[in-house]
Amino acid sequence: DMAVKFLEDVGAKLINATRKEMVDAIFAASGRVVIGETVTFKQSMIDGVSNIELLKSWGCDMVTINHYNVNFPMIPGMESTQAGIEQFGSCFNEAGSKGCKPSTKVIENSFQKIFWQFGFGATIGDVKRLVGVPVGMTLEPVTEEDDYPQGRVANEENARRGAEQGASYITLIHTPQMSAGEFAKSVAQVRSGMGEMGLVKAGKMPWGGCSFLVNADEFVTEAEIKELAAAGADAIVLPTPGTVPGLTIELVRQWVTVVHNCGLLAETTIGTSQEGADPDVIRRFAIDSKMTGADLFQIGDSVYGGCCTPENVMSFARAIKGQRHTLRRAALSPLR
Repeated sequence: DMAVKFLEDVGAKLINATRKEMVDAIFAASGRVVIGETVTFKQSMIDGVSNIELLKSWGCDMVTINHYNVNFPMIPGMESTQAGIEQFGSCFNEAGSKGCKPSTKVIENSFQKIFWQFGFGATIGDVKRLVGVPVGMTLEPVTEEDDYPQGRVANEENARRGAEQGASYITLIHTPQMSAGEFAKSVAQVRSGMGEMGLVKAGKMPWGGCSFLVNADEFVTEAEIKELAAAGADAIVLPTPGTVPGLTIELVRQWVTVVHNCGLLAETTIGTSQEGADPDVIRRFAIDSKMTGADLFQIGDSVYGGCCTPENVMSFARAIKGQRHTLRRAALSPLR
């Protein structure tokens, strides 16, 4: 049986899985796939190791990297490449001259070691080979005119380049500034760029500071879900019950049912800094999410250094899939 098994596979078989193999494997895992999240420009929580590796070691089956820039790739916790160092210097230098490692007579080696482990020039593909699980990225559904780095905009070219750099999936989050129609267009462009190389995930999360709230039951509509399905999304992103005021298990359950009726995967996410609550609250989020019928469960990145805490990620993973699958994922070597 050559089918990809999400809870057992690791290494080449899992990270090279096609779009269809991933979708089938996630459905077959019966609501036991845990996604961790990190921020690409924050120093890794523990020096000398990336947050992606840490999250895998705490039981995550997939990891989402926020703010990854296809024009300026970096993976903190990995060593910077020569090309990355040269690019870093040219970006941060008005003359645009190439960067280089300074003499240790000027900047001591121990300082340099910490600085260059921001991983300038390291790509998703580089870290994906180390962890042996799918690693994805976000792109922002903004217009080209917005004051935003070109390598972060959700469009066909950036999706293609992200996939070429190793992204197993791309996530787009709807912002309150954008209409549902515009958002669906961004999703369609990313689908086109991603092709069959990986998944496209799209939807709404609580948006820091302001929200879409009219009433909780209108936070996501059936029409929006169907529009994203038509645009080519593989998974619809929804908030976890209890992370948006008024959001109950029953409400999210209704949306998950619509998602499944469209033949898509449903993902619940914690993105309100509540990933930094105590483990008892995290376990409750996990079980409440499970009761919605979702297929994928993402825990956010906002505690320390662009990463959740080990205790909370492991509590979340154990609640979603038990100790056995959590420890297997943590221990599996990508060399297998």
